[in-house]
Amino acid sequence: MSEAGPHAAIARLLAGCQVLTLATSGPRGPWAASVFYASDAQFRLYFVSDAGTRHARDMAADPRVALTIGPEPAGWHEVRGLQVEGEATRLAGAERAAALSLYLAKYPAIAALHSAPRTKDEEIIAARLLHTPFWCVTPRLIRLVDNSRGFGHREEWHPAAAGRHDEAARQDGGGGRLP
Repeated sequence: MSEAGPHAAIARLLAGCQVLTLATSGPRGPWAASVFYASDAQFRLYFVSDAGTRHARDMAADPRVALTIGPEPAGWHEVRGLQVEGEATRLAGAERAAALSLYLAKYPAIAALHSAPRTKDEEIIAARLLHTPFWCVTPRLIRLVDNSRGFGHREEWHPAAAGRHDEAARQDGGGGRLP
């Protein structure tokens, strides 16, 4: 692990990617959905999902979620990404407004149509952004996977532990590589 730990690499991946794949579980079993997201300095992840979607119903019943974020690799040696487990909460009031601001800052094209929709479809998107629930995933664990640093290279960051010693914990206790 670098002297700074995985924080900079996590921040770069969050800034450089646009879509996360969210995994939930509910009465009908496991489910996955891809959503656009924004993040903050504490690596909390914000996204819009209608309350009637299967993943939103699952999160309302059981807030434990897992997700992945990463660019599309051309080969195994380019696999980089994040595996996250955490808890999802539906935002309201000032928290929802702050999430919308982060979201619009990350997606200038959406911000433009939000402020001045030009077509009927853009009007629908702008209206939905005003009324559709925003969700926040607060990570309990973020695992950084980066095969460019060696096949199977992984580093883990536990936000709760970061407050005590601000150091990432290794899954394998060694050099971050699988044997």
